Amino acid sequence: MDILFATCLEQPDMTPSDRLVAEALARRGVAVAAAPWNGDQAPFGKAGLVVMRSAWDYYKHAEAFAGWLDRLEGRNVANAPALMRWNMSKAYLEEMAAKGARLPAMRRTRAAVGDIAAAMDALKLDEAVVKPLIGASAHGLTLARRREPETIAQAAESLDGEGFVQQKMEAVTTAGETSFMFFGGAFSHAVVKRPKAGDLRVQEEHGGVTARIDPPGWAVDEAARLLEMLPEPADYARIDAVVLDGALWLMEVEVLEPELFFTYAPEAAERFAEVLVNRMK
Repeated sequence: MDILFATCLEQPDMTPSDRLVAEALARRGVAVAAAPWNGDQAPFGKAGLVVMRSAWDYYKHAEAFAGWLDRLEGRNVANAPALMRWNMSKAYLEEMAAKGARLPAMRRTRAAVGDIAAAMDALKLDEAVVKPLIGASAHGLTLARRREPETIAQAAESLDGEGFVQQKMEAVTTAGETSFMFFGGAFSHAVVKRPKAGDLRVQEEHGGVTARIDPPGWAVDEAARLLEMLPEPADYARIDAVVLDGALWLMEVEVLEPELFFTYAPEAAERFAEVLVNRMK
């Protein structure tokens, strides 16, 4: 095999989106297979390039996954293991804020009612989103309300470790969250994700709706500026942000295992394939 897409035991096969990339690579004479990061390791030793794609259970096995990334050092991997380790914990958002990224107000917290309440008080928030530092697909995300102590207790229980308290962006439910996809540092395409009524989670598995969009040029430029803040270049990246009133609010940077929405932009699979072929040279 030439390229190996790293998946996970819970979902060992390529996603429909990634199959479009595999087909684009096949047209270039490149063979592609998939193997779980936490499964048989023999395929990884044979691959000319390992591409992290859908290791979506990594947050459940964070220590083991970090160790596995360590063992990939020195290999041909996209993205680089050090960059993926940086992206594992949402503590990177504090680093991005220090570099000038515009983010909703946020504060670290431990998984304790008193700590979450104190963080809300410090940020002067009556309502806040509470997220774990290590998580994916909105796992552990809750909405805490100062006047509803039970929601703070639920947030503490859902954290299962350290997390952060963040200002709720009302625009997520109206304007939605825009995902900007970049390959080899160049903008490729974008989608907007909106949650179902009464929810904050924009992922389709939680009832969210996704649609392709053509974002304004200034927003693409701003997303590209955020990409330059990463500690090292990314072969592929997704910038999730709220675009509102001429400003872009960073929600997350995804360089570890992001869905890249090729089913909404099939031609983009060709662009990603070209980046991966060049990565092999």
